[in-house]
Amino acid sequence: MKRRVILDTSILLLLYEGVKVFDDIEEVLEAHPECVVPRHVINELEKLADSRRVHKRKAARLALDAVTRRCRIVDVRDAENTDDAIIKLALSDADAIVATADNELRRRLRELGKPNIYYRRSRHGLMLEF
Repeated sequence: MKRRVILDTSILLLLYEGVKVFDDIEEVLEAHPECVVPRHVINELEKLADSRRVHKRKAARLALDAVTRRCRIVDVRDAENTDDAIIKLALSDADAIVATADNELRRRLRELGKPNIYYRRSRHGLMLEF
C-alpha cells in the first residue's frame, strides 16, 4: 500500500526558501508517497498568489505550480477551515501523515495521535514526529 502525505500551506511555502519539500519527505519516509492537498490549501495559496507582497506572491505561485505537477487535490466537505480539512482528511486514512510547518496544527495532530512531518529550521530539513 502506498503511503499518503497530506501537505498544508505552510510546508508548501517553504519551497520558495529552497527547502526540497518533496525530496525531503521521500527521504524521511524512505518511500515515494502519494502527495495530497486539500482544496482549502489551494484556495489559501491562490489568495496569497494575488498578494501585494512580492515574497508571498512568488512563494505561493511556486507552491501552486509544484502542487499541480506533483499532488492530488481533494475536496473535503464540512470543514470550516484549512486545518480542520487537513485533520478530517488525516483521520479518514489511518496511514496518512500530515506535512506541516504550523505549530498549532502539529499540536492538534499530536493530541489526536497522528504522526506528522515538520520543518526543523535549526537542521534546515524535515523531521518525522510520531
